[in-house]
Amino acid sequence: MKPFLFSQPFNPARLASRALLVPLLLLLGGPVACGDDDPDPRPDSGTPPPVDAGFDAGTRTDAGTDVDAGTHVDAGTEADAGTYDDAGPYDAGTYDAGTYDDAGTYDDAGTGMDAGTEADAGTDGGVLGCTPSGWVDETPDLSVIQNTSLDIKARLEAIPGLTVTQERTSNIPAGYRLFVLKYNQPADHAHPECQRFEQEATLLHKADTSPTVLSTSGYNLIPGTGRTEPTQLLSANQVSVEHRFFEESTPAPADWSHLTIRQSADDFHRLTQALKLIYTGKWVSTGGSKGGETVVFFRRFYPDDVDATVAYVAPIAKRNDERFVTFQETVGGDAQLACRERLWAFQREVLSRRDRMLTLVDEYATNNNLTYSQLGRELALEHAVIETYFAFWQYFPASTCATYIPEATATTPDGDLFEALDTVVGINSFSDQGITPYAAYYYQAAAELGWPQPYEKHLGALIHFPDTDTGEVYSPPGIPFVFRPEAMPDIQDWVSTQGQRLMFIYGSYDPWTAAAYVLGNAQDSYLYTVPGGTHGSRISQLPAAQQAEAKATLNRWMGITPLKRAPRYLRSEEPPIAGPHVPPRLR
Repeated sequence: MKPFLFSQPFNPARLASRALLVPLLLLLGGPVACGDDDPDPRPDSGTPPPVDAGFDAGTRTDAGTDVDAGTHVDAGTEADAGTYDDAGPYDAGTYDAGTYDDAGTYDDAGTGMDAGTEADAGTDGGVLGCTPSGWVDETPDLSVIQNTSLDIKARLEAIPGLTVTQERTSNIPAGYRLFVLKYNQPADHAHPECQRFEQEATLLHKADTSPTVLSTSGYNLIPGTGRTEPTQLLSANQVSVEHRFFEESTPAPADWSHLTIRQSADDFHRLTQALKLIYTGKWVSTGGSKGGETVVFFRRFYPDDVDATVAYVAPIAKRNDERFVTFQETVGGDAQLACRERLWAFQREVLSRRDRMLTLVDEYATNNNLTYSQLGRELALEHAVIETYFAFWQYFPASTCATYIPEATATTPDGDLFEALDTVVGINSFSDQGITPYAAYYYQAAAELGWPQPYEKHLGALIHFPDTDTGEVYSPPGIPFVFRPEAMPDIQDWVSTQGQRLMFIYGSYDPWTAAAYVLGNAQDSYLYTVPGGTHGSRISQLPAAQQAEAKATLNRWMGITPLKRAPRYLRSEEPPIAGPHVPPRLR
């Protein structure tokens, strides 16, 4: 199953600390709540079938990073937000945007929380009861927080629940200060008196009244000094936030039913409101791939917390989304037919040498201290082959097709084929060590985000385990879930009926564009596609006229008068890419 964009380099120390939670998480498993969903023959990740037996898991997962509903860019098929695949007819008037009142009711569109229940989203039968945290909200001391004569660090430390854990002083962009933060959050925003956790963030501080960019990868925190494209174009402050249930921002013990798009939106709401006591200028939220999804979800539930949103390559997918198959069959059109055929031949040749390739998988695992207990070595190989096609179009310029994909003939050495697999998609991505850091993403895909249908039928009988490259199979073993088909249509419906000041950037060759958002009647909103662009598409890659228009719109939203010498954007100053299955060369 393919993952999204944007992740920091693999951190063995952090992974080891996370591994300590696995036995505890396994204790949280229980019967899957059936709800109103139809029976589904696909396996639950908690009960994976034997690899050698073959099984039908349904469809691929990895929207880790991009989703779309409504009419979809280049998808080849049109999905109406009113009849959204398995979700059935969807009436925008039947879902409440979410209310959170003193009575403790917490109506969530897309997470299924009811008043008086402990966040039963169909994924946990109330496994964890409420243990009072003793947390008491303090009244902010505005005499300190808003006193501009004080140092910014002292003012930040006066915000209730916010801790400045570090100020970094080396390799900081000119004119900035960098702070590492922790912010105390409820594990369940419907019950803030119960379990709490510390959410990690970083702050690049420039000036109180400058625009502020709220950024997230949708995954773990990228702790460096990278500045997003909007941050650079606006010379803005930047708040970068780790998504709940990733790395240090994970409640312990973890109740996975609290990993929903609504709970995440509530995290961003509380943190944003706290920081706005200092940062009084305009705000824009941004993110790429899953990060782009995340900031759109935030706007849906809290449309006025920020003034605008720039979402890069953000998908809005269905469960087992067939639009991805349609897109991949013709990606690049006639101009790229030769590259598609080269990739198809490569896939067939690798799978026709299955036994020899498995030997290389074993050697690779031994040399790199990897295990494949969740998928098994055969599934790992098969999924790597399937995903190589997707990953190439996601991350690699079409002009490099012959560079990274060897000509596949009977005489091509096994090692050359295996090396290409590892270069384009990363064999370690399918190991336990590659899957575990992104367990939360895979769970979200299985429960709410959806995932691409595997593009594999062209490989025929060479596929031994069809329909297994899915979010359900990659979701953490032992953690029950039920897919909530209403979650993504609700987001798309909000965008196309109530959305304002939204900007979406896509790449014409990026498979995630198959699930692009549809603007519909969104006001003062824009969608741009970079010709020949990949999953790294940016405003600065658009044709000159569109690029100028997009930058002017961003300045207008932020109340900035364009300067004769506008700030420069440098791709090299952006944060590193994050996400599962990121090619090794980009990590």
